[in-house]
Amino acid sequence: MLAESPAPAKEPATDPPAADNAKCRQIVDGARRVFLAHGFEGASMNDIAKEAGVSKGTLYVYFENKERLFAAIVDEERSSHVERIFEFDYNSPDVEGTLLELSAAITAFICQPRIISAMRAVMGITERMPDIGAHFYNAGPGHSRKQLAKYLDLRVAAGQLEIDDTELAAAQFLEMSHGPLLKPMFFMANNTPPTKARIREVAQSAVRVFMAAYGVKK
Repeated sequence: MLAESPAPAKEPATDPPAADNAKCRQIVDGARRVFLAHGFEGASMNDIAKEAGVSKGTLYVYFENKERLFAAIVDEERSSHVERIFEFDYNSPDVEGTLLELSAAITAFICQPRIISAMRAVMGITERMPDIGAHFYNAGPGHSRKQLAKYLDLRVAAGQLEIDDTELAAAQFLEMSHGPLLKPMFFMANNTPPTKARIREVAQSAVRVFMAAYGVKK
């Protein structure tokens, strides 16, 4: 495979902020389509520029390489979807109800084919580009674990849960929530996204096991 030509010298950006944001959005949307169609390794900056409808010089003004573009897409997914999932009432005393809704929401999001494709792409390049893998983990699974741990800390303080290590407990709960549904899809043992009913069923089971382990014994 021919190596891509080196990035051209960056041109000074002259667009106003609004146009700047629109151009960046145009590039990110085009890059997402290319990554989904060809995977990370198969995508090139030439392909992305063409799909986004910009020149290669303009593309490099905004993103120095496709790694930075991929990281931008990961950040956008977190801010537009993952952050929204964790906008629940952290003071809610209804632990089981809160965990049930959180479990269903995070599993429905993570089991989307485009999210799984992104995970596969990251797994394929992490050994060679550990910074990308670390960024993906910290923005996704690591962030989710920390956000859930915050809620668990509050419920422990309120005397509703007995947990020594809330980050560990959060990781266990999230794995129970999506692991049984995500892994078959990730390895292509099952290419059909789970139904809402199935997601709910697995979420309910995860909550029962979690509460049996960490609920206050009466």
